Amino acid sequence: MIGYTLLFPLGLLAIAQAQTLNDTASGALAVAQEPGMWRQARRRSVLADSCVTNSGTTGTCLTRFKCMRQSGTVNGYCGTYGVCCETNLQVGSSTRQKRTIIKNPGVLSSDLNTYTIEAFSSNVQQLRIDFEQFVMQQPTDVDGVLECQDYFEAGGFKLCGVNDGQHLYLPFNAAAGVDQVTLTFVVTSRGTAPVWRLIVTQLEGPPANSRRRSSTSTGLGTSTNSLQDLRDIFASHHADYELLAPPGCQQYYTDLSGTIRSFNFQTSVTSNYMPDLSYNICIRSATSASMIEYSFSKFSMSVQSDSGEGYDEFCHATVHTTGRQEDYLMIPQSILAKNMAYQPTYYCGTNDNLLVYASPPYMMHFSSDDLTLNRDVETGFSMTYRQRNSLL
Repeated sequence: MIGYTLLFPLGLLAIAQAQTLNDTASGALAVAQEPGMWRQARRRSVLADSCVTNSGTTGTCLTRFKCMRQSGTVNGYCGTYGVCCETNLQVGSSTRQKRTIIKNPGVLSSDLNTYTIEAFSSNVQQLRIDFEQFVMQQPTDVDGVLECQDYFEAGGFKLCGVNDGQHLYLPFNAAAGVDQVTLTFVVTSRGTAPVWRLIVTQLEGPPANSRRRSSTSTGLGTSTNSLQDLRDIFASHHADYELLAPPGCQQYYTDLSGTIRSFNFQTSVTSNYMPDLSYNICIRSATSASMIEYSFSKFSMSVQSDSGEGYDEFCHATVHTTGRQEDYLMIPQSILAKNMAYQPTYYCGTNDNLLVYASPPYMMHFSSDDLTLNRDVETGFSMTYRQRNSLL
């Protein structure tokens, strides 16, 4: 009777422990599957941490104490007990914050303005820069060559003009020894009052020790720390997967539909894309879609012919020729909607209302040479995209 009396509570305790372990696993899985909540415990998702201030700008949702510790300003409220915090990294300063806001100073005291981003952790893999506001002097003609006299530069990427709403990805592999990235604004002309407001986010991958253990290791049932095992198993869901871009992508769009513009494209005035640009634009493929539609409201790049629109050999030479114009937008596995039999890869010239279909993976490559022969033509593109499951 005493044995049964002892066994009964022990049985209940074992069931309770098993239920707790099951709830923990289910909870971890639910967190992994819920959009925007794939990082838990110590750090939240950068998507969940974003908020809109009372001024209409982007802030970071923090506790009031953390906002004050980061020398931030409370400008609204978010979540249950959080405040929408505005922080501003000062010129010449460095930061290890996962998410940083950089605004232009009220008065420019130097032509060279630098900001240093140091790795938040050893798991950082990419740096995403969102240009919430970006207005600098337009590229100017210097001895027949278009140049950015005032410009932003980071990771070998140089931009000028107007780029509000654009974004840029830079590699930032802390584990490989790249532990800091410098963002530079050069303002020498002072012809146009520069305005910049950047949201800089460090994106992390899963830690190296979070890989699922091999089958030869101890299973969950015999582990001495089952909760830690669960954290290791689901660690791959804790990284910034929703924002991490495929390797080699300088721009990455994750929605099923959206708008894409070339850098410094403006609809109201004639503006030019920068010379010597080369970058990849990637779009995350949805499992429910089998193709993508690109609908260009404006498309204008230089062309090696007298015709208005150009494709393939008129845009990109098979053999490099010095002095030949090489501005193009490459769309692999694409089909021209107005002539389904024609499947070009390179697009150039002037071709408004251009409609193109393409198969996955969804990627475009923008390339401009160092020549600007016709500023009225070399203006870039604006288009909308949407993923579809058929042409009908």
